Amino acid sequence: MLSSQSESAFFGLTYEYRVTLHKQIFDLIYYGKGGFNWSDVYEMPIWLRIFYIRSINDALKAEAKANEKASQKARQKSPTRPVTKTRR
Repeated sequence: MLSSQSESAFFGLTYEYRVTLHKQIFDLIYYGKGGFNWSDVYEMPIWLRIFYIRSINDALKAEAKANEKASQKARQKSPTRPVTKTRR
């Protein structure tokens, strides 16, 4: 028997889980660059959603690392100009 009218008599998703689910849906659609649509991600098995999210995270980290490495290389190659004083 229920202790109050507001309690559910069946299993339902908690608020926290729903937030997590919809964040995962958003991330896969946004960072998946058109590879996923809402209904496909919503119906996707949890293990597969997590796999794709981790794969996207790994790819974004590798891209950021490559960009940083290229940026450091460019800074090392660029000549520094001597500071000159202008007379007035």
